[in-house]
Amino acid sequence: MNQRQFDALDDYFDALLEEGAPRRQPEAVPEVPAPAFADPAEEERRQALETLLARVAELKEEESSPLPVPPPDATLAEPEPEPEPEPEPVVCDPPELAEPAWRNMDTENSFQALFFEVAGMTFAVPLTHLGGIYQMSRLTSLFGKPDWFAGVLTERQRQLYVVDTARWAMPGHRAEEEYQYLVTLGESNWGLGCHQLKGTALLHRDQVKWRAVPGTRPWLAGMVKEKMCALLHVDALIGLLEQGKNIDGQQV
Repeated sequence: MNQRQFDALDDYFDALLEEGAPRRQPEAVPEVPAPAFADPAEEERRQALETLLARVAELKEEESSPLPVPPPDATLAEPEPEPEPEPEPVVCDPPELAEPAWRNMDTENSFQALFFEVAGMTFAVPLTHLGGIYQMSRLTSLFGKPDWFAGVLTERQRQLYVVDTARWAMPGHRAEEEYQYLVTLGESNWGLGCHQLKGTALLHRDQVKWRAVPGTRPWLAGMVKEKMCALLHVDALIGLLEQGKNIDGQQV
């Protein structure tokens, strides 16, 4: 049998199989506009950021999930005692408000941290103290701010204060930096510009050389020994930024 005969026989069997079966109309396929040309490098950065954001959100949800509390034993319940009468209030002069004493961060024995790089320096921040991660875009400048204040980034009707991290961390640094991302701190509107996100890692407390006293750099919670990078004390860092102070605690 030559190829021509084989094709004819194949068409014949196909016709037999389709006999008696209702012919399906081909479904209309919606027209999808051709994607606009995009920079491959920009698309790769966008996909990497989306993957990291999903991982960070997953880890933060795991760490913030409360432990189950066992129900109270009804057999041990005791009647509540009668409330005692409250003593008469004593009127006295209000005490002078003192600046709260510095104390280091409280973390679990194991905690997740995000690592990011700025001008060759690596910083780490616990995910429980991380606000969010954003791609850098156009900034609005403000007058009368320190030289390390890069501007304001508007993100979903929220104004974020962008720190030129290289200038903040290295007083005297004058090079113009082009940051790719913004790492925001806790519940504040402050964020640190960074060049590269280096992902997350699980840290154990014994992997960190913790500080016992604030010294001249209260923003430094400790050093991650294996990675030789600074672990940020987020609350103390926010306090410095709010006061307009740089890494050395100086107002410039």
